Amino acid sequence: MSVTLRDARTLAEDRSWIQAVYPEYIEELAEVSHSGTGVFPITGEHGPREAELLARWFRDDRSHPVLILESGRPAGFALVSRPLVGPPGGAPAGYRMAEFFIRREFRRRGIGRVAAGLIFSRFAGSWEVAEATTNAEAVNFWRRTVMQYTRGDYEERVRDGEVRQRFVSTNSPGLGRT
Repeated sequence: MSVTLRDARTLAEDRSWIQAVYPEYIEELAEVSHSGTGVFPITGEHGPREAELLARWFRDDRSHPVLILESGRPAGFALVSRPLVGPPGGAPAGYRMAEFFIRREFRRRGIGRVAAGLIFSRFAGSWEVAEATTNAEAVNFWRRTVMQYTRGDYEERVRDGEVRQRFVSTNSPGLGRT
């Protein structure tokens, strides 16, 4: 397994790939939320809003879209954001994992865990990862991934229907690897 990252702003084909796969991501989130409406709407329900949302990923200087590759093939994507505001009563994290998706055919092989570690190290600083409490698979994935990456040096809180892990990463190439 060879997992690498690429800034999705670099190549137009990366942006096109993310745009093509994004509906698959939204459909999975809708399944997890047990609803086709609400937080994760049915794909296309809001028409051009999806295109506008993705366009913001590529023009906002506080957003960092990343393509996740396995042996050179696109396997998923992530969106790292730099929040302007923090949680109630707390300072904002330097970085937040706003979106993270690995296509089904690439799952259960460690690609997501390795990609997350590479992303944390690339964007060294204070982090927050949040997942909906209703998404048990995501909660389990991020707990294991953050625990391994930080060697247990992180905080976790459940608030407003989300599980949130906060920690500090470094750009140390050995950190988070087993």
